[in-house]
Amino acid sequence: MLITGILITIVAIFMLLVPQFFMRLKNPRIPDKLLKNPKMKVVLRVWGGIFVVVGILLIIFSII
Repeated sequence: MLITGILITIVAIFMLLVPQFFMRLKNPRIPDKLLKNPKMKVVLRVWGGIFVVVGILLIIFSII
């Protein structure tokens, strides 16, 4: 659970910092219209923030 928490936290931090990378992944395919929408970056940053919290909680629960 510790390793999973660390991996989730690392990926989520990258999702917060570089949402464009995750928007350009091929699977699932996102239409070009959504890629150009600035709200999509905000949505990815919110998801990244949620996953950072989940990753940190997993790390804390595995240590306790």
